[in-house]
Amino acid sequence: MNSDPVTGPRWQRAARRLVDSAAFQNTIVAVIVINGLTIGIQTYPIPEGLQRALEFADQVFLGIFVVELILRFAADGAKPRVFFRSGWNTFDFVVVAVAFLPGVSSNGTVLRLLRLLRVARLLKMMPDVSVLFDGMRRAAGPALSLVALTMLLLYMYAVVGVIAFGEAAPQYFGNLGEGVLTLFTLLTLEGWNTVMYDLRAVSPWALPFVISFILIGTYVVINLVVGVVITSLDEAYKTRAIAEAGKHDVTETIHEVRAALDQLESQLQQLGLTGRSTAGAEELEHRVEDHLHRPPDRG
Repeated sequence: MNSDPVTGPRWQRAARRLVDSAAFQNTIVAVIVINGLTIGIQTYPIPEGLQRALEFADQVFLGIFVVELILRFAADGAKPRVFFRSGWNTFDFVVVAVAFLPGVSSNGTVLRLLRLLRVARLLKMMPDVSVLFDGMRRAAGPALSLVALTMLLLYMYAVVGVIAFGEAAPQYFGNLGEGVLTLFTLLTLEGWNTVMYDLRAVSPWALPFVISFILIGTYVVINLVVGVVITSLDEAYKTRAIAEAGKHDVTETIHEVRAALDQLESQLQQLGLTGRSTAGAEELEHRVEDHLHRPPDRG
């Protein structure tokens, strides 16, 4: 059976038109938003009657999400391979299906977390989320290299810190773990001056040690990470712009071809060949030539 949403069976085409319609998508967005509001309301002390009403509403929301998944599955021709090709479809299926697993419905904490994940489905409704994810994917490789560089920097400075300040300031560099934790705090620039003044009280090497680490770790490595992310996002936006331009060109070509076909149909109607226009291209050309070279009727 053909799973193409354009040439597939009638039920698939109907399901595709429904799930792609603005009304259907807006309805699902509204349900997700209302579901998120009910989750927020339940974090407050509320009357028992309202609590039961909200729990019933959650079951209604779950039923709507199940129906949505069925319709989207039908729109993909009821083909699991096609349906689960989309990462968002897989995410939505897992979030909805896990609620039916034995033991989950009786576990209030897990159930709340799953209901909260439904709200995360709003991400795919945002137009620029796919570009952001593409940018993050592009930045993953260089960012991992910079993370490795940062970890090496932390390790080297932590070892130096233990050697230089371990005995005098064990609360900061008593061992390798404490040293890495102290340096990570310095990376966030949270209370770095307190650490520097405490270390200066015990060693004259504290000032160059702390200042050099902050300059290298914060103003160089962190800014490199930011630069990589911004560059990757810029590339992702350019890629989307090129793709949209390509779609625009294809749409314009389709419109031109459609206009040419309309013009051809009008000419065929004028020549009285509309009823026979289902012939092949070569045969139709011969018929038009014969008509044009046919002597006028003098009767």
